[in-house]
Amino acid sequence: MFRFILAAILGLTTLQALAHPHVWVDSQYRVKVNSTSIDQLEATWSLDLFTSTSLIAEYDIDANGELEGQEKLDMLEVLKSFETYGYFIKMKRDSADFVPDEVHVMDVRIRDQMLWIRMAIHLPEAVNLETSTLSLAFGDDELYFAMEPVEEGLVRLTGRYAEICTPAEREAEETSVAFWVDLTCKP
Repeated sequence: MFRFILAAILGLTTLQALAHPHVWVDSQYRVKVNSTSIDQLEATWSLDLFTSTSLIAEYDIDANGELEGQEKLDMLEVLKSFETYGYFIKMKRDSADFVPDEVHVMDVRIRDQMLWIRMAIHLPEAVNLETSTLSLAFGDDELYFAMEPVEEGLVRLTGRYAEICTPAEREAEETSVAFWVDLTCKP
């Protein structure tokens, strides 16, 4: 059922001007900065209650509130369909588009009746945040997925250099992006 719903949502050909979100996603980048140079980060999504409920009903076969074994494998397989859309990841390095080398879903689980997805993002090369700015956003150019930052912010920093790194929010020019966060580290 969800595969059909997902295919229908992703396959819609309505004009962008008439488009409106069908799925709401709370999203966040998680960056571990143990040095000022990073080559990977993570992203988390929390799908809206309606979408989560539909997916949980279909994939939590034993209805125990957890995705286990084959249930989890089946859900991970469905989530691979987002590869086509680059998982809605938007990145820039010093204002130039910067495309991840690889993105893969590490985990999917149910928490507070919501579906949470955790992804690993591998960059094509290390970015030295002391000399470069890495800009991060999420956005669906088709406007069927509303990618909104979680309440605590779009970027969460951890690690030894987290306190010297500065995530600075700025307005987006793109319709599909809520805003960008520019990340730099100055020791």
